[in-house]
Amino acid sequence: MIPAWPPARWSPPLTEDFPSVFGRYRAVFRIAWQTARGYQLDEWQEHLLEAITEINPATGRLRRRQVLVSMARQSGKTEIAAALGLLFLLWKTSPYVVGIASSAEQARLVYDRTMRVISANAGLAVAFEALTDTRGIRAKDGGRYEIKASKSAALQGLPIDLGLVDEVHLLRMALWSDLVSGTGGRPDCLVVGITTAGDDGSDLLKHLYKLAETGEAGDTFAHFIWEAPESTVPDDDATLARYLQAAGPALAAERVDLETVLSDVRSMPPADVVRYRLNRFVSSSGVFIGAGEWVAAAWAEDQAFPRDLRPVFGIDRTPEWGFASISAAVRVGDTVWTQLVASIPQPTIERLAAVCTDLARWSPVTYAMDSYQLRDLGLELKRRGLPARICSQGDMVNASGLLHSKLAHGRLKHRGDPLLSVQVPRTVRKNVGDAYRISRKDSSVEIDAVVATALAVLAAEGRDGHPADGLLRMRIIMID
Repeated sequence: MIPAWPPARWSPPLTEDFPSVFGRYRAVFRIAWQTARGYQLDEWQEHLLEAITEINPATGRLRRRQVLVSMARQSGKTEIAAALGLLFLLWKTSPYVVGIASSAEQARLVYDRTMRVISANAGLAVAFEALTDTRGIRAKDGGRYEIKASKSAALQGLPIDLGLVDEVHLLRMALWSDLVSGTGGRPDCLVVGITTAGDDGSDLLKHLYKLAETGEAGDTFAHFIWEAPESTVPDDDATLARYLQAAGPALAAERVDLETVLSDVRSMPPADVVRYRLNRFVSSSGVFIGAGEWVAAAWAEDQAFPRDLRPVFGIDRTPEWGFASISAAVRVGDTVWTQLVASIPQPTIERLAAVCTDLARWSPVTYAMDSYQLRDLGLELKRRGLPARICSQGDMVNASGLLHSKLAHGRLKHRGDPLLSVQVPRTVRKNVGDAYRISRKDSSVEIDAVVATALAVLAAEGRDGHPADGLLRMRIIMID
């Protein structure tokens, strides 16, 4: 087992036996977490909280003013942020704690954890007024903890004692600058960013990593970075386990089951493993599905598309209206079966609607299409009384992840259609926040058949195939 402390890269203390703010409250936190959560903070988490809140013996003040903490997902980042928020509310007189993230929901995860710890402990709750989502956490001495929007204007001019930034890789540079400015040079104020690694579009996080590497920010900036030795996914489980433990302190501390994580990781796209589990930077785009992965999912010669179930149809077109593709899918148990049923040159809304109307003979559960590409088709199908699902950008993100997940778990079967065999290995994925989607712009070929298939798989998931009135005998058709 790799020790969870110290991380691969970190800012050491002034002395081995250094004083810290957290050290003064360690016993309080052990009781509070045990009462509220049923467990105590891990040893490495206590070490980290001590390091973040190190006191300079020469001044009696916090040594740090800016701190970057980076580690793999599911490593206890929320616990660290929640503990810091509560620590400042207890330690300082009338402090102002601000929590921000890429979304209010993400920031509230930390806030809610802090609120639950306070509420579950009578000794802590007596020091606070009513706790609400709208008014924030209010201490009776005037201290407060509030969630702010991830917009620079929302932070300008605020006198901040502690700024908690969750998932730094998703936020803009100006937000960090405004938080630092909000401390106003006052003593014992701190801005802490807790994150996983980013991609080449994570400008703020890249800037903070540079400060960690060069030391140009001086002694008041500290970094604590857990990461794997390299940005590759080892083939053997023993090496992969060591890499995962180096990037994930909770895994190294055996808080998380290693065998479960290994199983999960082996089904993830390599880029996601590198970024989220090995905590290393990746490119913002990359290959969506390898040719080998796709070929391996083709059904055997003695297999065929289930013919006694009502399908769903996914539909997509190329940006210039050169072609459109229609894919069918049904879900049987945990497995989705899919095949292309039409490739249409020079499509129009009218021609696509006519084809969909013809396909209605098989009583499809729904027709799914991208709202940006084919919203008008969806409205036309609804006008004709046909079931249509007009998918949002969020649906496209889900469809992309689901298609890859089904492949990785061996729960997708396809016919091996030549058009998909060409398009799939040339399809590029693009990071969207903490997720990704298929990218038409970055792919080297048109990917209408891939998108149609992804939408069909999404529409089929969550519903086992419905019995059909007649046998489904589909074959790919070219419509002139």
